[in-house]
Amino acid sequence: MEDDNKKMKLAEALLLRADLMKKIEHLQNRIRPVLIVSDDKKPQEDPSKLLAQLRKAIQDLETLVIRINKTNNETQIKGEGSLMEALAKRDSLKMLSEKLRHIRFSAQINNSGEANLKTTIDIKKLQAEMDQTGRAFRELDSKVQEINWLTELKK
Repeated sequence: MEDDNKKMKLAEALLLRADLMKKIEHLQNRIRPVLIVSDDKKPQEDPSKLLAQLRKAIQDLETLVIRINKTNNETQIKGEGSLMEALAKRDSLKMLSEKLRHIRFSAQINNSGEANLKTTIDIKKLQAEMDQTGRAFRELDSKVQEINWLTELKK
């Protein structure tokens, strides 16, 4: 990271993290074809320089992730605890929502001609839970996104 003293919002750091991860992947893909060449050929790019860039990008990513995690641990969201706790809760709500949707789909009885089939769970209750879980996820996600754009990244 060029300037660690630059003030940065958490949301900007998250975007930078994604960019660094893409850069690391890109560098790895550029290194592969220059590792082995014929005796009489030179590689199109200097693998040592590419490796140096790769090491620097990974070091920058490590520094950034530490700052993001520190910010997530120290930032509070009203009614939710720390941002880190809110993120864990948001992830679990998303997972529950996805699993309930799959269960709901699996519980549907197709008109396959078999009249003796019945669903073993209360679809209306499941749908109500799906709706509530989806709503809770969206509300929490909105809070997290807002905090991401309002919060300065910790040093």
